[in-house]
Amino acid sequence: MIKAVIIDDERLARDRMRALLQPHRYQVHIIGEADNGDKAIALIESEKPELIFLDIHLPDMSGFDILENLSYEPIIIFTTAYEKYAVDAFTRYSVDYLVKPITQTRFNLSMEKLSKLNWINPNQEIERLVALLKKPKTAKSSSIAIKKGDKIILVDYEDIAFFKSEDKYVNLNMSNGDMHLTDKTLTQLSEIVPDNFIRVHRSYLVNRNCIFEIEKYFKGTLILRLNDKNYSSIKTGEKYSKEVKAVLGI
Repeated sequence: MIKAVIIDDERLARDRMRALLQPHRYQVHIIGEADNGDKAIALIESEKPELIFLDIHLPDMSGFDILENLSYEPIIIFTTAYEKYAVDAFTRYSVDYLVKPITQTRFNLSMEKLSKLNWINPNQEIERLVALLKKPKTAKSSSIAIKKGDKIILVDYEDIAFFKSEDKYVNLNMSNGDMHLTDKTLTQLSEIVPDNFIRVHRSYLVNRNCIFEIEKYFKGTLILRLNDKNYSSIKTGEKYSKEVKAVLGI
């Protein structure tokens, strides 16, 4: 039986993790949970669990900060709403990286991987994963191809203020006020656009270089004001706000 703790600042997320673990109750035994970094460190140092289900974003510190303050090296399964920390996560003794919302099917795969882990030398598999994640990536293009009637035009990413998803298409909103359409989804675009584009809402992907003013809004969300021709204002989605704040240094 593997002793484990759940670290997440959202009660519903902790409850969801317990529900996901129910079919695996004879493999993993939850001995405690915490909703912030200080409580997490105290709990982990006191109980010495072998496994930690760890959220990356907590109110007082990151999941990585917690690991830096531990006196030993437990196995980690990261649970987070963001995909961008995968390489860092696997270098911090992580056996898996689960992106919320976590399905039972995906969680079961994580438990299968856990059961096959070499507990004498658990970091051996992790080192292999890190090597795979650090393979050189193909350089991203500086432009996107857009169909315009019978022609195809190339639009420079630096001239795009933001992408907005509407119905089956995504609008490319240019800094000069022009607009184009693409049939790529925002998720697909997130994989190919330069790093200065950030997902701020399920319907918006914004060029951070076009943001000139930020206003705090309701429930931790933000209003982003852009310096495009229309002086567009975009509200961040609640599930994206933590990530946006981290990227913008707020």
